[in-house]
Parts: sequence; C-alpha cells; structure tokens
Amino acid sequence: MNKPMNNTIISKYLNHYRHSNQSVKTRKSSLNYFFNPKYFGHKGHIFDINTDILIDYFDYLKHLETISLGTKKTKWTLIISFLNFCMEYYRKYKFIVIIPKHSINWNGINHKEPETNKDIVMTKEEVKDILDYLKLRHFKYYLIFRIFSETGMRKGELINIDYNEINLEKRFIKTMGKTGKKVYYISKELAKFLKLYLKERKLKNVKTKALFLSTQSKRYTERQFNAYLKHVLDDLEIKKTITCHTFRRTLNTFRKLMGCPNEDRKILLNHKVKDVNVESYVKLNYKQFIELYDRWYPYQDINL
Repeated sequence: MNKPMNNTIISKYLNHYRHSNQSVKTRKSSLNYFFNPKYFGHKGHIFDINTDILIDYFDYLKHLETISLGTKKTKWTLIISFLNFCMEYYRKYKFIVIIPKHSINWNGINHKEPETNKDIVMTKEEVKDILDYLKLRHFKYYLIFRIFSETGMRKGELINIDYNEINLEKRFIKTMGKTGKKVYYISKELAKFLKLYLKERKLKNVKTKALFLSTQSKRYTERQFNAYLKHVLDDLEIKKTITCHTFRRTLNTFRKLMGCPNEDRKILLNHKVKDVNVESYVKLNYKQFIELYDRWYPYQDINL
C-alpha cells in the first residue's frame, strides 16, 4: 500500500482546523519546528516517526534558547496532536507511535523569558501619530483605532459592534463582550466622523449588521487589526510593541495620571466593580455617565 506524502498528510491535518486561521497558523508553525532543516529537521516519512525521535525532539525543544518555555510547551503539545490525528485518520496504514511521558520534564534549565508588552504604554504623541497616519490613508481604520483610543474597547467587542447599536446623539456604543452587554462612550468629534461613515455603511447590501466590514464583506477577525497596526508602526518607525490592547492600557493610564479614581476608571472601561459600596451606592444614569466620560477624557489638549 502506497503511503501518502508528508505534505498531503500535513495538509489534511491543517484542513481539520480550517475554521480558525489563527489555529492553522499556530499549528503550521509548530510543525515547521519539527520538519524544517533550520530547526529539528526530521527528514523521514511521518509514519516512520518513533518514540526515540520524539524524545530527541523534546530534548531539542527543551534546550532551545530562542523561544520561551510556554512556546516550547505549545510546540510539543501540537506535534503530539498532529501524531494522534495521524494515528486515527490513517489507521489503515497501522501507524502507531508511543508518546513519551516519563522522559518529558521541562525542569533543570533556565528558559528564555517570554516576550510581553504588558507594561507598554503609549504617549499622547504616539497615539496622535498613529491616528494622523490612518486619517490620511484609511478612514475606516482611522475610526477603528480612534474607537480603541477613546474607549479602551477590546478587539472582540469592537468586532461585535452592529451599526444599529450606535447612538450618535447620546454618544454611546453598545456591543457584546465575553461577559455580556457593554456600553462605551465617545467624544463629540468621533460621533461626527461615525455619522459620515454610517451613511455609507447602511447603503451596503450585506447580510451582517457589523459596523466594520472586511474586504470579504464580513466581520473582521481579531488578528487582522494587530497585523494592520504592525504595518503602521513600521512606517512610523515606532519601536514599541504596541497592540490593540495597548490602547486600553494607555487610556487607563492617562486617566490615572489625571487623578481619575480607580472605581471610575473601572466603570469607564466596563470592568466589574467588586467593591460592595461602589456596587451598592454608585448608580449612574446616562447624564452622569456622559459627564464622567467627558471629565476624564484625556485627549482634550490634542487634536485626534
């Protein structure tokens, strides 16, 4: 019985996760570490992989100095996922490999510290530079990143905005987050820009009510925003590792520097306020909410 080629087997495995571009990308990267000659470089057929080879690959990953422990564990987990898929899907070829367990131990060496941008905060000048760049080149992306700048909204929440959930007169946007309904407030200037955009958006004959449409006339995926932002940062020669979430952290930091109380910062970012007194006694109506937003709007001194 002729064995399928390695590329055919890998394509079949990746196609199993085609519902998620990010999942396919992550799994392809992990397989690359196992098969690519630049890394471990397994040269034989997939069905020839045995326990010895897997232990050697584990040792290779464990002592690799270029990636963090978390990344190593992900790549190990996904190569095992791939092999389990092969044993099930291609069982007629009687491919079986014993997955090592007792030989797997990540302790004993110092792994590379994971790269993180959790402490990165932008300056007002950097926020303005990014928005100025987008305003001249791509108005839709300008609106997207201005919403990030003014609201601190999460990517998934922005993707979930429907155009009929925007109240331009009262300057608020309703959307869905992981924990339910969210309401964010915006500036008068942003409301004016959204009004112009909404006129054109409502004319588009598409099935979705998504406020922002991708080139396929569908809702955006979460990875598209950061990918586009990376291009902008490169053009502006901004070296900081800035992501969409950085806008949320930056806004919260600006408000803190203005003297905004912690409970107010939580309210404006749609955080759950755990303090019993705040939950019980701070009952804000619309007028109080919009006044709270305007009082702690950090961009009053610059033109976004």
